[in-house]
Amino acid sequence: MNEALLLILLALLTGGWILQVRALERRIRRLEQQAASLSQRFFALSLWSEVLQQRLDGDTTPEPARLAAAEELPPPTPEAEAEAETEATSQPEPVAAAVATPALRPPAPPAAPRPRATKSGPWKRIERLLVENWSGLLGVLVVVAGVTFLTINAGLQLGPRERFLLTLLAGGALALPSVLWGRRPRWRDLTDAMRSGGGALVLFACAAAGGLPQLGLQWIDDPIPALALLAAGVAANLALAAIARTAAIASLHVAVSLVPLAIGPQGGPALAIASAIALVGSELPLRHRWPRHRLVVSWLFGAFQVVWFLRNGPALAASPALAAGAVLAAALVFGPGLLRLHRPGAAPARPQAVSVALLISPWAGLGLALLLYPPAAVVRAGALAAAAGVALLLGRGARQRGPRWLALGDGLVGQTLVLAALLSLAPLIADGPLLAGVVLLESLLFLAIAVREGSGPLVRVGWWLSAAAALVLALSGLGAALLRGDPVHQLQTGAVLTVGAGLTVGMQVLLQRRAVPLPLPPLPGWLAGSLVAVGTALVVPEDWRSPLSLVVMGAFLVAAGRWRPPGLLSAMTAAIALAHGAGWLTLLIQAPWPPLPLLARLLPLAVLALLLTVAAGGGRRQGLGLALLGVDAGLGVLWLLEPISPLLPGAAWLLLSAGALAGSRWLRGGAVRVALGLSLAYLAAFAAAFLVVIGPSQELVTLGVLQVRGRLLIELLAIAVGLHGWFFRAGPDLARLPSWKAVQPCFLEGSLLGVVVLLQGEISAPWRAVAWTLLALLLVCPALVRCFAIRLQVYGVIVYWLAVGTLLVSLSVGLPSFPPATGAAQTAGLVAIALQTAFVLACRRWLDLERLPEPGGWPPLAWVGGRVARRRNLWLGHPLFIAVAVVLASGYDRALLTLLWTAEALAVYLLGVVLREPQFRQVALVGLGACLLRLLAIDMAQADLGLRGLVFVGVGVLLLALNALVHRFRSRFG
Repeated sequence: MNEALLLILLALLTGGWILQVRALERRIRRLEQQAASLSQRFFALSLWSEVLQQRLDGDTTPEPARLAAAEELPPPTPEAEAEAETEATSQPEPVAAAVATPALRPPAPPAAPRPRATKSGPWKRIERLLVENWSGLLGVLVVVAGVTFLTINAGLQLGPRERFLLTLLAGGALALPSVLWGRRPRWRDLTDAMRSGGGALVLFACAAAGGLPQLGLQWIDDPIPALALLAAGVAANLALAAIARTAAIASLHVAVSLVPLAIGPQGGPALAIASAIALVGSELPLRHRWPRHRLVVSWLFGAFQVVWFLRNGPALAASPALAAGAVLAAALVFGPGLLRLHRPGAAPARPQAVSVALLISPWAGLGLALLLYPPAAVVRAGALAAAAGVALLLGRGARQRGPRWLALGDGLVGQTLVLAALLSLAPLIADGPLLAGVVLLESLLFLAIAVREGSGPLVRVGWWLSAAAALVLALSGLGAALLRGDPVHQLQTGAVLTVGAGLTVGMQVLLQRRAVPLPLPPLPGWLAGSLVAVGTALVVPEDWRSPLSLVVMGAFLVAAGRWRPPGLLSAMTAAIALAHGAGWLTLLIQAPWPPLPLLARLLPLAVLALLLTVAAGGGRRQGLGLALLGVDAGLGVLWLLEPISPLLPGAAWLLLSAGALAGSRWLRGGAVRVALGLSLAYLAAFAAAFLVVIGPSQELVTLGVLQVRGRLLIELLAIAVGLHGWFFRAGPDLARLPSWKAVQPCFLEGSLLGVVVLLQGEISAPWRAVAWTLLALLLVCPALVRCFAIRLQVYGVIVYWLAVGTLLVSLSVGLPSFPPATGAAQTAGLVAIALQTAFVLACRRWLDLERLPEPGGWPPLAWVGGRVARRRNLWLGHPLFIAVAVVLASGYDRALLTLLWTAEALAVYLLGVVLREPQFRQVALVGLGACLLRLLAIDMAQADLGLRGLVFVGVGVLLLALNALVHRFRSRFG
């Protein structure tokens, strides 16, 4: 009971506080106006009194400035005029006559300072309000509360009926001052507050008499008399609301009338009475029709709806009739307010806070009732859809004859109700993507209606709603892709996403044709691309992804090329790239593949990439299409040919490299760079395959009666591809690329590297020096140099050094003693020495010493070429001399080694004389010295005297011959 009393006191205090604040504000404004008027009148009267006094003293000089200032004062308010007239009647008659004389213009004495209205601070104003006004109001309320407690305390000794009568008597006592002193302005606000408190007390007494036993006032058990008594209390409060002077008092009485129904027994009667209270209370008082009062009443009934729903939930679930009655009550309460606002001339031309709230609040209450009360999802969705239709019809009517803000509000309300209807179908539509697709369809329809009606704000709202719905649909599809349901459900989800993308693109094309200005025009295109990518590349079963991606994305590519909606082509490019990435990942994880399933998955992707290349028409998109197509081809040949032979993918990549380079002639712009990149990527893949698979392979290939290594054929193919790149005539776009200018010379080196690898892998060890020497002779040939480049001669010198090194290694140079070489090694060594000698002689005629220092290509080549051009005999002769010495040491008897080396030294010396090369002579003399030391140290110790003598005689004869030649050709030693 105490809680109920405290609730009553709280309501009374709140209402009284609101009323008192408003009354005080009006009184303060009135007093300020009166004070300003009296101040102005007093100033004017003071001026005229000074003039009259000077006139009586005999001074007739007028004072026009001050009199004019007095005449220009603003007119006083009616209240100030009345007070001024009262004061004027008390003035003497001569003074009044003097004031009325217009001809008097007395001179002005020193101007008196004009009084200024002092502004009291906020704390002083609050103090005055509390002391002068609130002290009385709070005193009255406290007294009322105390009297109430005393009455209840005394009534506890009585029966429920006596307590009820005592409470009614207290309520009448509170209302009695309003009857006695309510017309006096000084007591009007206080008596109105006491009357409202008495009405509230009477209402709670009537409610407690039949339905609130906690208050101790229940004495009626029959529901019909109790309901009648409650209706009487409610009628009394509504009557007080009808005669209320302010909207706050009227709203307070309606709120007080609803409180007993909210805390009392629930059911259909309580809702019916509350609906009647709200319906009648919103129209009271009849002479004022305050919009704020109607707004507060709608809020009160909405709050009552929520409380009533929470307390009657089980009954609503069990009784469809009760739910239908609740919906009907909400429609009866909120509907008239909406219809009233849509009458011609009822709504203001521009939106105001109260008017907008009067539009939103009834719709919110009605929508809340339609969401809460119907237990079945279908019925709930149908009711919300019907309400949305009514809102759209009202908006259409407002657009024709009313303010546009009202039509905009109705459109937004209708859209909200439709979305609520669709979301309420969630228990029936358990599929998230399907529900999101339905919401997207509705949002696009709303956008189409807004475009048709020509409402800019509604178009923007529909635009953003459609974008949000498409994004939610894409995210729900992605979630479905992660969950991986049954194939039928996956296909259904993919279809929903595809249809959503099509609708989005269709709406985008419609907006583009009608030139509707919108923010972020490419956004629908990107959203459509994301829907297509998720639907066809991620959601549907794996066996369906490639064909569906080809069909759906190809169709969207055609649409993008025909209608050119903003952002769609870029979005489809990204979607195609995503489809390729997902397809490659799936193929890589599940490899190896049989040929037919592999082609079924890879060919659609390749065709899709080709469509992108054609539809892009140039630029980066065409380059991306070419790149995707190239990767498809590279992976395809890998997975198709590897089961047949591990050597075939490398050979296929070589052919693809040559094809990509050749295809660059028919490309333009950035696609040329992509083609070059693909060609180089294929070559890199071949290089990796050669190092890992092809190089170590010993697989044989049968060609008729011949059996050769498959590696040899692939190496010849690689050399041919390198030569193709060297002789390739680039198109104008390719020729301008810096990357091509840097790469194209390297094809020559690549071909040479292929030849080197072929010789190293296919020629046996003893004969490799011969092969290297033949290659060196071929490289320095002028005819070949004219076909390629001057740096071939530099490479020839390098290969010659490689041949010498190979010969030295094959004959075991560096061991403490030279082991006897085999017959094949000796033969190969002699042939190599002969060829190397021929190379040195040929270089004297074939090397282009002028161009050799600048051969082009890598910087080390210039370093080698420059040194060979300056000291050709040195860089070519010394390696040959070493090789000859090693061959002689490995192929003949050691007893004759001194004689043979002496002969070689004599030959070198003679060659130095002929070529006028001092270093040759010096090297020869050093060699002769070494031979003499060997002669004395080693050959002297030989056991066979005959062989020892033969060696000594031979060496001596060679030295004599050397001496004779020196004297004969002394002129050449200058």
